[in-house]
Amino acid sequence: MGRSRPDKVRSCPRCVIIVVFLLLCVISSCTSPTSVRDGEQDFVALPVGAMLPSGEECAARVRRDSEEPRPENTQANHFVSDRVSIPVWQDFTGAANQRFVSRIDGRFTGTTDAILAWGSCKWGLDADLLRAVAVQESDWRQSTVSDESDNPKDCVGGDTPPCPTSFGIMQLKHLYTPGSYPLSQQSTAFNVDYYGARIRSCYEGGINYLGDDYGPGDMWGCVGWHFSGEWKDPGSERYIRQVRCYLNNKPWLEWAEY
Repeated sequence: MGRSRPDKVRSCPRCVIIVVFLLLCVISSCTSPTSVRDGEQDFVALPVGAMLPSGEECAARVRRDSEEPRPENTQANHFVSDRVSIPVWQDFTGAANQRFVSRIDGRFTGTTDAILAWGSCKWGLDADLLRAVAVQESDWRQSTVSDESDNPKDCVGGDTPPCPTSFGIMQLKHLYTPGSYPLSQQSTAFNVDYYGARIRSCYEGGINYLGDDYGPGDMWGCVGWHFSGEWKDPGSERYIRQVRCYLNNKPWLEWAEY
């Protein structure tokens, strides 16, 4: 996520796959989101102001899968930090900071799908929406890095330009997600947890720099904001269409037996 975020850096084979898939999406008119997979219990979005379940409650509710569509995520899926320290989010209201920031801990282990389900439960978000965003951002690969910068001041972890600035399954851009790195790269659960907190804060109306047309209760607007850092600008609208397409097609159902 970031203001004026450049296009993601992808390898040529990946670009071809994305272009072909998006063309198929346009042809099939992918515009309708869904909240529940047919015949299967799932987590759905909670309304503005709802009481959110704890991470422990959600850990008990998540169905534990044995299938792992991304075995390369295994180490990061089982990395839990014993200390999480996140500074104040300057772009958010005091109420959002007080209510949500302190809940971020990444304290969950499991398969990639189970982690996404846990994050959706903890933050009152639709599980399939998080799955779709994770496809768009990283194809569910926690090792994904992107948004390279030529500015040495943007580099972290001893990297040198050109260096990535976005990390992990939900592509947290450290320039605009204070306190996220290095756990955003080390831990899948932390990455999803941090993303969920920001989307929930946005959904509750907690961003303090957006214009008068921004307000609580617009989940899709918040999904687009994660990409562009702006409210319903052309970049965010294109991003929303891509996520809607993945939500409609659910490619993860082809990766493993759910």
